[in-house]
Amino acid sequence: DASPSDAKRSAHELDFDSLAFREGSHTMTNKKCELPDQSWRAMKPGYEEVHVPAVRSVAPPDEKLVPIADLPEWTHDAFKGMTMLNRVQSKMADVALRSSENVLLCAPTGAGKTNVAMLSILNILAQYRKERADEMMNEDESGKLSKHEGTLDLSAFKIVYVAPMKALVQEVVKNFSKRLGPYGIQVRELSG
Repeated sequence: DASPSDAKRSAHELDFDSLAFREGSHTMTNKKCELPDQSWRAMKPGYEEVHVPAVRSVAPPDEKLVPIADLPEWTHDAFKGMTMLNRVQSKMADVALRSSENVLLCAPTGAGKTNVAMLSILNILAQYRKERADEMMNEDESGKLSKHEGTLDLSAFKIVYVAPMKALVQEVVKNFSKRLGPYGIQVRELSG
C-alpha cells in the first residue's frame, strides 16, 4: 500500500515520455507543403521561420472607384484633401451613405474603415438636414458663418462611435472634430 507521502509526491509528477508525440516534435498534418514564389525559410535554433510575401490584390478591370465629386455636394467638406474613395470605401459607399442597413466591415488596418464610418455618419446627417438646406448653403458665401450653419437639426440626434483603445479614441476624436466641424457637430470623448 502507498503511504500518504507517496500519494502527495505522485500527484505532482508528470511522465513526460507518455506525453511525447510518437513521431517526435516535427509532426505535420500535411505531408507536402508548397509555398508561393519568393517565399523563403530560415532555420533558427529551436524553430523555423517561413517568410511569405504579402499577396498583391489586383483590381478587376470593371471595378470603379468613387470620386468624392460624385458624392452629394454637401458631404465634400468631410473629405477635404481627398479626390477618390479607395476600393473598400467605394464598395461600401452606397450602403453606408444611402441606406440605413446595418454594416459589419472587417478589413485590415489602413484599409479605410474610418472613412466608411464617416459615410455612415453623413447618412445620419442627411436624415436630419432641414428642408431648403441646399439653398441655405448657396445663400451664405460671406465666409463669416459655416456654409452648413443652420442646415442640420443638431438637437435631434447623437452618434456614438466605439473604439477599442484610448489612443485610437483620441485619434478618432481629433479626426472627426476636424471633418465634422464645418457641420457644427461637436465631437467628444467618453472613456472608462
